[in-house]
Amino acid sequence: MSKRREEKRRPEAHGAAEKRLLQLLAKRGFQILKKEVRISSEDLRHGPRFDFLVRRGNKQFAVEVKAAQSIADWFFHWLARSILVLQAVRRLEGLEPLLAVYVDHLELRAVRRFRAQAHVYAPELWWILADAKGSMVSHLPDGDEEHIQSPLEQGRDRLGRGLVSMESPSYRARRGASRLSFGDLDQWLIKVLFFAPSQAQIWGGPRGQIKNVLQLAKLAQVSPPLVYRWASAMEFSGYLHRWPRGAPRLQNPDGLIAEWRGRYRINDNEPIPCKPIFGQRVDEPYFQEFLGLLQKIDGSGQNYALSGHQACRFYRARHSAARSIHLYVQDDPAVLMEALQLAPGQGPAAPIVLLKPRHQRSIFRGAARTEGVMVCDALQVYLDLYHLPDRGREQADFLYERILEPLLRTAGEAADAL
Repeated sequence: MSKRREEKRRPEAHGAAEKRLLQLLAKRGFQILKKEVRISSEDLRHGPRFDFLVRRGNKQFAVEVKAAQSIADWFFHWLARSILVLQAVRRLEGLEPLLAVYVDHLELRAVRRFRAQAHVYAPELWWILADAKGSMVSHLPDGDEEHIQSPLEQGRDRLGRGLVSMESPSYRARRGASRLSFGDLDQWLIKVLFFAPSQAQIWGGPRGQIKNVLQLAKLAQVSPPLVYRWASAMEFSGYLHRWPRGAPRLQNPDGLIAEWRGRYRINDNEPIPCKPIFGQRVDEPYFQEFLGLLQKIDGSGQNYALSGHQACRFYRARHSAARSIHLYVQDDPAVLMEALQLAPGQGPAAPIVLLKPRHQRSIFRGAARTEGVMVCDALQVYLDLYHLPDRGREQADFLYERILEPLLRTAGEAADAL
């Protein structure tokens, strides 16, 4: 079927698609606030329009609903306009972009292709795919889901390995395999695996050689059953290889970082916009004054960790001249604001942003004290930078090339040498 015919699906079919997708979103905690929303724009006669405004928790999402018969080679290109609209709405209104797509049948190979395309071309996009047969695949803020059904699983392994019984061990192993959620535990264990064997001064967490998964559990101070479950998920995703008596070996580190980067959003954390209480301009002299205040906080019981552009100063890897300051805070933000002489600011463009982390363990347990200041590990700084609008991606790429890429390559080689 041509793209033109796909776009002109029957109204009743599109209505059924909307109903199914909205039911799935409702089960995952999304609440509809408004239908058929249009954003005004001074430069356009008609501003961006999207299908639904929904809310979950303290975040609001712009939702575009699309319906097609199948996922073909042209599928992602057909969705390009909807993705551009959602990206524009995010820039104009700060709404999270969410694409909801309904097709007659989801096929695993096509879903994997779509997932890879979304990671490369629209890493900030949340999405959910569903079909008429009850299958569903999603990439949403609380983690990814994948439930693809077929008649008797088509009696065939989707990876092309021949006929597979639903009762066979290989089938049950695949269906029951853990999957990476990139939650707090996943993030922490990935960081320990990356950084613990190195001597790099960009990590304040545990250090030591990792000869097996049990040793990783001890270093990370995590229950061994949880670490074995995580290792299975890493293996299932193609990012880890281990032997019964050998060291866990990192595989495809670039792919792992790309997937993590695609799922991560700095605004998953709770932002607290701030500004200098005395109205100073946020420039180089102010930052030096700000650093002095941070150094005085040591011993006061306030836990913080510097991230973003300013953290790159401490890695000797600063590339952009961006002045924004991003600081994670673990305790009462009001106490830290008083110590740093800050007042409440407005909006995401505030010069200083305190962040209440969604995942505290992976933020604070890896932070390192450098020149008297607590600084996030380099991987966390990279992830945060990648989603900052003030030349963040440019600075993130520079940090990756200078510091992270050699370290990740060494981590993969070190496991082979054990």
